[in-house]
Amino acid sequence: MLEISLSMASDTHNNSPVNLLSLDEIDGGGIRGASQLIILGEIMKRIQMKKHLTEVPKPCEYFHLIGGSGTGGLNAIMLGRLKMSTEDALHNYKKLATAVFSPGNRKLFYKDGKFKASTLEVEIKVIVKNSHVGYTGDELLLDPDAGKGSIGNVFVCAKTSANVESPQRFRTYGGLPNQGPDLRIWEAGRATTATPTIFKAIMVVGLGGISASYIDAGLGHNNPSKEVRDEAKQLFGNDCPVGVFLSIGTGHPGPNGFQQPRVMEKILSVELMKTVTKIAADCESVSFDFARQYNSSPGTYFRLNVTHGTGVLAVDDWQREADILAHTNAYLRDPNISEKIEEMIESLCSSSSSYTLETFGSLWSLYQLLYHLYSLGGKNIFQNLKNISQNVKNLGKDDHFYSMEWEELVKVRLL
Repeated sequence: MLEISLSMASDTHNNSPVNLLSLDEIDGGGIRGASQLIILGEIMKRIQMKKHLTEVPKPCEYFHLIGGSGTGGLNAIMLGRLKMSTEDALHNYKKLATAVFSPGNRKLFYKDGKFKASTLEVEIKVIVKNSHVGYTGDELLLDPDAGKGSIGNVFVCAKTSANVESPQRFRTYGGLPNQGPDLRIWEAGRATTATPTIFKAIMVVGLGGISASYIDAGLGHNNPSKEVRDEAKQLFGNDCPVGVFLSIGTGHPGPNGFQQPRVMEKILSVELMKTVTKIAADCESVSFDFARQYNSSPGTYFRLNVTHGTGVLAVDDWQREADILAHTNAYLRDPNISEKIEEMIESLCSSSSSYTLETFGSLWSLYQLLYHLYSLGGKNIFQNLKNISQNVKNLGKDDHFYSMEWEELVKVRLL
């Protein structure tokens, strides 16, 4: 039996909606992950102007939960766990990418990845150490101030080499099932970025001293939007109102988006390009699925992903940071994108929401049910539609939502 919940938001968080941020990656992201930080930086600057703030706010001050995969996971750690501004995160990201993806860090042979993971480890430790006075670089990912009642919570995705079907979520907060080992911040950063063709796996000591080998989340989880949604339900509860779900990519690859492999890459060219293509399709497939589901929750789900330019850059094109800036800024100047960002900021700064984590997106299932009822026909069809219509109205939807006859609404929404 199909059961659809249409309950209203309760007093959780004093009816202040939670805001969710999903940071995903394509092919490890590499230097392209800078595009995410540029986009977030523009959002924060617009919030500053809208609210007449003296300083540019930080993402950790507006997003209750930040989830990331790959280099998106590394960005999530800097923005949430280390509480950086987008400008500071971008500075650190540039420094790390320059060191990690430089020709001098490339391995002579491509066994266990193209680049030395030891350099990545050192650079992450330096970022952690320099982020706060008194930090040594070996701090735990777990933040004693994080949890249900706080903002800026973070998790990153990785998988064990032995079980690549289900990702492990490494969290800055406790109190949830399947917590996983207590990692250092740098270990979590290494694990989520350990794309097999780029870096070797990381060995982590877990329960009972048993070691496990971790790699990045991989195909099926490069876009962690589903994980963010499910994690939010566990952390905040189904009845918690949701304000904004923002998903940011590192650039759409386009139909001819990937560069031809260089001479030294031809050993892995065929398999590498196949992997890149699959990962890119994976990310866009998830975003398309979410956009379709949450079309029934207007002003809530937003996907920002540079459509031209950044997707064609190779993972180690660290010298082309100016191109990333130019392509991302051109994307942000697009009138349609700018309007979408303004709509997102309006929802982000709002103190109310018509949706809970349980009802967010669930209207898509309702439309499917309506279509099923409509296709069955019969003398009771209109009464059934009216009954469901009344339940939907109780969600507080905009008036224009009800301006059409229900049977026409079903047809239009399913096109």
